Amino acid sequence: MKKLFSLLIITITLVFNAQVEGTWRLAQIPGALAVGPTQTDYSWWSSSSTDINSRACLFDDSITFDANGNFIHYMDGNTWLEPFQGVTSEQCGNPVAPHDGSGPYTFVYTNNQLTVNGIGAHIGLAKVVNLGEISTGSPVPSSITYEITMSSDGDTMTVEIDYATGWWKFVYQKTSLSVAPPPSNYNVTFNVSTDLITGNVSADGIFVGGGFVGGHDALPLDDSDGDGIWSGTVSLPESGGHFTILNGNCSDWSCKEDISGQPCADPGNYNDRNHLLGGFTQDTTLNLQFGSCTDPTNVSQMKDVFSIYPNPSSGIINIHSGKKIKSLNIYNLIGNLVMVSNISENNHKLNIDYLNEGIYFVEIKLYDGSLIKSRFIKK
Repeated sequence: MKKLFSLLIITITLVFNAQVEGTWRLAQIPGALAVGPTQTDYSWWSSSSTDINSRACLFDDSITFDANGNFIHYMDGNTWLEPFQGVTSEQCGNPVAPHDGSGPYTFVYTNNQLTVNGIGAHIGLAKVVNLGEISTGSPVPSSITYEITMSSDGDTMTVEIDYATGWWKFVYQKTSLSVAPPPSNYNVTFNVSTDLITGNVSADGIFVGGGFVGGHDALPLDDSDGDGIWSGTVSLPESGGHFTILNGNCSDWSCKEDISGQPCADPGNYNDRNHLLGGFTQDTTLNLQFGSCTDPTNVSQMKDVFSIYPNPSSGIINIHSGKKIKSLNIYNLIGNLVMVSNISENNHKLNIDYLNEGIYFVEIKLYDGSLIKSRFIKK
């Protein structure tokens, strides 16, 4: 009888394990990673379409559950790193032990719970564990248990975990599924008038974020000329989506503009802006008023002169001017002149690969004698 009971337990375990057997990777969709206060509310942050490319080192990792109960994590020599792993900021890089997939790891799946065993074994983000997030110097658990929801066809697996402060969610799909080609990207320039802000603009500045743009600080805007119009350009997928404007760098979204009840606000999506819903088919410029859906009157004349993108950039910046540029000077944060370039055109690509990371100031001289000042961030 004891042997029969043991055989029954083994058989049930094998049946459950069969549901997750195979090779999976993060779904190539917005919201594949998300975090929020509860298992039904992932509103704090979710990955956007652009994260599929900017975090490609994570989206191309794969996890495999085999028929013998082994768990294999393949990272192809490059994955997403967090500060607790010895880097200065979140970034792609060489896997850091013990979260490097070296194993050996095992797994057990039963009653919609998946447990991966082995120091460094994880799904989704390495820092997320049961009832906490790993920080510098904290111990790494020998096992982590996740809540699992399978799609009816068995091709999509939603992985959720309670980390005490809230819940993380990771959406995985079988690697056998075909992946649709990524949408085309176009440059979107945001010009934001701050005339309606009560009090002062935050010392941190104005940001565009949320929705398909990214986190609360996805796109820092610039007002180096002090005219009260903050501008920035970012490459976004043509599929479009929501976004919002923030007066400051607030991870809790408390400094987000309030446009509730106005025609450009989507009440079903945190009152984010709907300007780019439905997609777009070319480079686009939006002239916006912080806190209002009414088009500002003071932007088009003042901001048709100059734009610089992407910003931040790690290698190439594009400079566009409505008037012909004669030359530009670039200064570092302490005022040293680090680059001089004679341009004699309206559009110019500038290689900043050799510059150190940091903030740089740009002084643009136009052929009509006027002078424009701006800045960019080398990352």
